[in-house]
Amino acid sequence: MNINQIEIRAFFLILLSFFFTSLIKAQNGDSIISRLQRVNHAITYKSCNSDDAAAISNRAMNIFLSDKTGYVNSKSDLSLFTNYVTFNTSESRLTVNHNFQEATGADDPLKKLFSIGLSINIPNNYASAFLDYRHETGLGLIAGYKWLGKVKTLFANCNVSQNIVSQKQTMDALRTGIFNAVAAEIYSKETEFKNSLNEIPEKAAQDLRSDSVKAIIERNFYEELKESSEEKFATLQAEMLTKTMNFKLISTHWTAIQCYVPVIFSKYSVASSLSEAFQSEKSYPFELTINHTRLSESSTKGRFFATLGGGILLNNSKFSYSLDKINYSDYKTMGGTDTQHDEELKNDKAYFGDYDNFITPSLQCRLVYFPVEYHLGISILVQQNFGSYNFLNTRIGIPVVLINSKKTPAVTFEFYVSLNDLTSKADPAKEPVNKAMAGLSVGIPLSRLMY
Repeated sequence: MNINQIEIRAFFLILLSFFFTSLIKAQNGDSIISRLQRVNHAITYKSCNSDDAAAISNRAMNIFLSDKTGYVNSKSDLSLFTNYVTFNTSESRLTVNHNFQEATGADDPLKKLFSIGLSINIPNNYASAFLDYRHETGLGLIAGYKWLGKVKTLFANCNVSQNIVSQKQTMDALRTGIFNAVAAEIYSKETEFKNSLNEIPEKAAQDLRSDSVKAIIERNFYEELKESSEEKFATLQAEMLTKTMNFKLISTHWTAIQCYVPVIFSKYSVASSLSEAFQSEKSYPFELTINHTRLSESSTKGRFFATLGGGILLNNSKFSYSLDKINYSDYKTMGGTDTQHDEELKNDKAYFGDYDNFITPSLQCRLVYFPVEYHLGISILVQQNFGSYNFLNTRIGIPVVLINSKKTPAVTFEFYVSLNDLTSKADPAKEPVNKAMAGLSVGIPLSRLMY
């Protein structure tokens, strides 16, 4: 190693040491505590009656709402977890979804979520018995975007005399206590870390300067301390608000748009008459939906979801019950002349009628209610389709949210009964529509919480 290389290396180590030292000066235990204190003070100084009054910080509210919106059984539902899975038995549809949301590190509310996922149709005996493979084997991509509205918190006893403590004052005191506990823990961990750092032997630094090595270690320590302390401060606030219910009403809303693009298409063998040969037809079930949901969480009346939405589906004659299914024996008995599609006839995948692809617009409304401190509720959905497939359908369900050991939603089941074609729009000469059908939908939040 020549002299120039030694000088360059020494100069680089000096710059590295200066860089890390400047970072540590900018971040230490006091700076982390000061950051949390500013968040706490900002909430405390907001008036009880103001439009932006809050019981907990924005990041804590994200955690609080993740429990309340843990009901993820349809495309309009909101999940604040990185990944979540849904499955519907009547449709035999499994979806795997991933939310893209980078943590900013600031105490900000979530305002938007972009998600991408896969939707897989896996026919089973249950679905085939009720739906005649109406949802055959299929694979598609789903992309969604949600705009999250402002969270509003209303308190009771804001205008009473000073002798009565309001709900906000109670939460301010509890939140300050949480802050003091977290601050004390930060000081304790910092003191323990500094004591252990001073015990590092010089030889552990090898050919690097000891100050540079310590700077790197300190930087990693304070980054982890900052992240863990902020998460703990937010989590404890959310848990305290859930436990004490020191609010009158918390409300928010979101708008969701989702697109389904099929990748694998279902095929049917269709003949317009007994004398015509069967033709292979494909389904292209592209779907676009938009929904707006409002959530109200009352400390005395419970949790209420109201969703209004619409969509368009690239429908077809098979999905809309406009074709007659025929089997091999019936086809031969009736004098069918096509001998090239015996396999489809024997597998009950052949149909009579005029096949067509068409667009079906629809409107739907869904109401979901959970009583106070209950994880079992009731849901009602009404859907009106328009055009060639103008069925009026409804669904009544009982959602059940199961809680894990951390008291957060682990899985949601909804047992429901669907009532189809209530106004009897289906052609009575065609294949009959199953008016009533029982089903189960499942929603499972996975991975880490985004806050």
